Amino acid sequence: MSDERDRISLPMPEQINVSYELAGLGSRFVAALIDTSIVGLIILALAIAIGYLRARLGSESPEGWIAAAVVIFSMVLIYVVYYVYFEMTSRGQSPGKRASGLRVISVDATPITLDQSAVRNILRVVDTVPPLSIAGVIAIFLTRRMQRLGDLAAGTMVVKERLREMPEVLEEPLPDLPPEVTDGVLRAVRAGMRTVSREEVGTIRRFLERRFELAPEARADLASKLAGTIRRRFPGLPAEQLSNPELFLEVVLHVIETTE
Repeated sequence: MSDERDRISLPMPEQINVSYELAGLGSRFVAALIDTSIVGLIILALAIAIGYLRARLGSESPEGWIAAAVVIFSMVLIYVVYYVYFEMTSRGQSPGKRASGLRVISVDATPITLDQSAVRNILRVVDTVPPLSIAGVIAIFLTRRMQRLGDLAAGTMVVKERLREMPEVLEEPLPDLPPEVTDGVLRAVRAGMRTVSREEVGTIRRFLERRFELAPEARADLASKLAGTIRRRFPGLPAEQLSNPELFLEVVLHVIETTE
């Protein structure tokens, strides 16, 4: 069982906290092993191709040395681009992290940006090359969010893909959906569900459970903020449909509850 140091709670308005379990060295090592194996195969194929070209050109010729330099530069570039590509297209998950149940997010729980991904993965070269990698390991042990040097510079952290004490079901069932929620609307919501993280699902659940305890102004403000953030995940849903923030959140959770 993880201790309290392995978790971090991020406050939201009206005392709603989302709690994440931080990724430790073990799970990060497994993820890195998978990713490094994939990148290694890509680099090996490139090295074989460049090596063949260098042999044809002559290893001591200027062209041969240029080919060798291209291999070295390409190895570093591929290593960085691999992670940046997947973190941007898979919402913070490389293939290794997906297999290990991990995700990279910003320290404020927002999705990682391109700039953050570039910084953390350029510095990955420092964090993973001995003996400099020792500093990265020490940083993970000493920092509150268990961040390596690249994470510290980029303002990111690695978390596990499950929430602490996330309720399995709502304490009270959701109300029946109104007639305006047609099959077409539900299909549009289902189409975007894969892009909603478990952390966001947990936040929606917590809000819908506690909304009647909130002051009307705070309830409306929080519903609007949550819906505004989540709605970007559903480009196929017309703006005029589910314009009521709370109804939109109810429909999203309804689709989750009926498809899990």
